[in-house]
Order: sequence, then structure tokens, then C-alpha cells
Amino acid sequence: MPFLVWKTIGGKKRLVMRWNKRINGKARITKEIYIGDMENLARIVTGHVDVDAYSLSFGTTASILLMERDIGIRSLIDEIVGHNGTGMSPGDYFLLFIMNRLSDPESKSGIERWMPGDFASTLYGKKGSQDFWNLMDRITDEHMHLIMKAVSEKVRAMGYDFSRIFVDASTMYTFMEENDMARKGHNKKHRYDLNQISYYIAANYDYIPLFWNAYAGNVHDSKTFPDMVRQIPEDSIIIFDRGYNSADNVRLIENRKYIGALVLSDHSDLLDLPVGEDSFIETEKTVYGRKHRIILYHSSKLQRKRIISFMKKFRKAYIRTRNMVESGDSDSMERAMSYLESRNLNETIILPDMHVDHERMKRRLKLLGMNALFTDIADMSADAIIDLYRKRNRVEHCFRTINTMDIAFPIYHWTPQKIKVHMFMSLLAYLFLALIYNRMRSVDERVSLVSARDILNSVRIQYVLSGKEVTKKIDSASLEARRIAEELNLMSVA
Repeated sequence: MPFLVWKTIGGKKRLVMRWNKRINGKARITKEIYIGDMENLARIVTGHVDVDAYSLSFGTTASILLMERDIGIRSLIDEIVGHNGTGMSPGDYFLLFIMNRLSDPESKSGIERWMPGDFASTLYGKKGSQDFWNLMDRITDEHMHLIMKAVSEKVRAMGYDFSRIFVDASTMYTFMEENDMARKGHNKKHRYDLNQISYYIAANYDYIPLFWNAYAGNVHDSKTFPDMVRQIPEDSIIIFDRGYNSADNVRLIENRKYIGALVLSDHSDLLDLPVGEDSFIETEKTVYGRKHRIILYHSSKLQRKRIISFMKKFRKAYIRTRNMVESGDSDSMERAMSYLESRNLNETIILPDMHVDHERMKRRLKLLGMNALFTDIADMSADAIIDLYRKRNRVEHCFRTINTMDIAFPIYHWTPQKIKVHMFMSLLAYLFLALIYNRMRSVDERVSLVSARDILNSVRIQYVLSGKEVTKKIDSASLEARRIAEELNLMSVA
């Protein structure tokens, strides 16, 4: 819905017509037209239109063009995929997709509706969904591998630290029917009724992904470990979660430095070690076919957090099991037992009288504050290794950002090939966001990975018309955003 506001431009008050749209729960200006003074408004009303200024969304698109100068992704993609025509090249399509994903995520057809209000419209003509689909049909697995490898080399050349690589995987559910990519698996949002797509990220401490890939939703995380390891620099320390634990995977990295975590319930002997509250103890043990340095530590902060989460789940499971038992159905006991087994509570809640084994409960709660790390690193203190493993949540933050900002979701494609290309382009968009965030942090340390996009989305470019002259100017309701835009010199790409 359009509305009028007064705005001071060049010391004079001017009428501005704005259009707002709620994006991710926040009202954002999607379009502005500068009307001028009351006399000019009268001319518009009487049919003598003389609009003297307008504005476009600018911050996000400009920052992407700024990063493009360092990475040169357009030319990289054009060289790998090939471009012989005079129109938009494959690299241009990738950039346009990234601009939309980080500004106002839309379907491929929705990009055409988004463009007129964004600075991207000054760079490219209108492009419909069919244009993107035609390009996606051209992109092969080999193309994506070569693009990612070339981009990763560019990012490393920019001086970011990749001596420590955090690897993890996530899933996103989809309403599409089952195919080679969309499969049922262990969904982290517990939507086991839906098919899902899995993807991994190998990122550094600064949230910057060095490599990424999407794969079928029914493939276990540990099966993708070899694919990741092949691409990680040999001198990097690999920090990984329990989902990647296996003798084959440990054998694969036996000549590298790594840190992993044990499933404590599988190593009950470690629980007998005398580790105090908020302290650690070291030992050695053969796990996954090799002798490792084991660091068992306790964290009261971690324990409190886990106990709160566990007790919520326990209470819900107890009530649901009791309702099953009391239902009187002929298979109620069988269903209750199966449910408790699925929640790993069959030895804690005893059927049929719903008795709670308090000794086992006490042991479980003790486990919640403990972690056991295994590593082959001998020349690093236990404190440093524990701290490094705790920083693994950096890659988890990457996933949260991708999900909360809808950078990859929803997926409007139905064929496995297009799904893979969409995921590749979306994760490439996240890489740009991470790079932009780090550049913004050098200007203002208060900027977060999530707030970076909101700040940039508030930055607009004004075009003020005076005769044949056009004056361009950065504008934002936020002083912080204007300062960051000026420090980054976003106008240099206008």
C-alpha cells in the first residue's frame, strides 16, 4: 500500500511516496518515488507529471558487486560454463540470483517482480523463470565442482585463515515427492513425514565456507566425509561432530590433524575417571582403530543447558507414553514400548507401571555435562583443544543463518539436477553474505551475521533529477547503515 511522507533533501522538505512490504517479519521500503514540493504534487494530480527523483534498494546489491571485484565470479563462471552470446552470461545470472537471495528471496519467476525496485534493474534487463531454467539445465556436476574450487582458491588468496576447518551437515525438508535428491531421513526438525535434502558445509572461524555440497536426504552424514576431506587443505585442523565417527573416516585422516567427540554412552569406562566440575582429565584410548589422546571434560554451563532441554523432552515423552498405556487399546503397551525405544527412554521409564529408574536418570543427567574429545594432536594444550571444539558452533551458526534468512529454502524445483544447482547457487549466495559480513565487521564490530543483511537492505540510492543532470546519493533511515555504506564505499559501484 503506497503512502506519502515528508523527507528533507538538500535542506528542503520534499514529498516522497513509499511502498512497504513485510519481509521476515520486518517492514521494508521496497520502492520510493520523490514527488517534490506541494506545487509539483499539484501538477501530478492535474495530469502534469513532473517527478524529480526516485530511489532504488541498493545496499545488498552494491555490496555483492564490491565482493565480485575481489572474487571475479562472473568471469570464472563464464570461463567454466562457456558464453558466446552478447546477452547476459552465465556469470551474470549467478550474480543476479545471489543479489535476490540476499535481498528478498523469491522464486525464479519472482525475481522479475523484485528487480524494478532494486539497483539490479540498472544492470540487467527483466529476466523470467525460463531464462534461469535454461541456464540451470546447462550446469553440470563438473561445472559446480570447478566453480567451487576456483572460488575457494580466490577466497584463500584474500588472506582468510583456513588453518581450522569446522565441518557439519544439515537438512531441509521439502513438500516435493521423492526423487534422487528428496528422500526421507533423520530430519533435524523432526518432520519425518516429509522428504528432505541434505547438505554440508566446511567453514572457517569467520563463518566463511570453503566447500559445500548438497546430497540425497537419506544419505548418512558419515558417507559424505571422504568428499569433504578431499577438498580440505592438508595442513588444516579438521573439527567434526559425532555424526562423522567411523573407523573408515578416521583411517582416511590418519595423516592429518583432527578433533572429534565420542558418544559417551558407548564409552562408559570414561565416566569412572575422576573429573571435577568445570575441569578436565586426560587419558589415552584406542577408538576407531587408532590410539588417541582422550580429553574428558565437564561444563556446568553445558549441563544446565542440556538438562533444561532434556527435561522438556522427557516430560513430553512421559505424558504421551502414559496416555498410550491408559488408552486401553489392545496394542497400547506395544506402541508405548516402541515409542520409548525411539526416544531412547525405554530403560529410564519402566513399563507397565510408568516407574522412573532414578539411578539411571541420575547417570543420564551427569552425562549431560560431560564431553569426551579424541584427537591425534599432541602439541596443543587440552584447554586449547576444548576451546577449539566448542567453536564448532560456528558452522552451526552458518546453517541457522541460511535457514532463518531463507537463503536456500523454499525450493521451487522438482528435478534432482535443478535441485542440486539451486542448492549450489544458494550456498554460493551464503558465501557472499559471509564475506560481506566480515568486511562490515572491520568497520563496525557490533555487526552480526544476521544483522548484516538488515543493515544493507536499509540502504537505498537516490536519483535526483535536475534538468539533464542526475545526482546520485546514498540514503538510509539508519545512521549506522549510512556510515557503513560510506566506509565500504558502496557508491563506487553505482
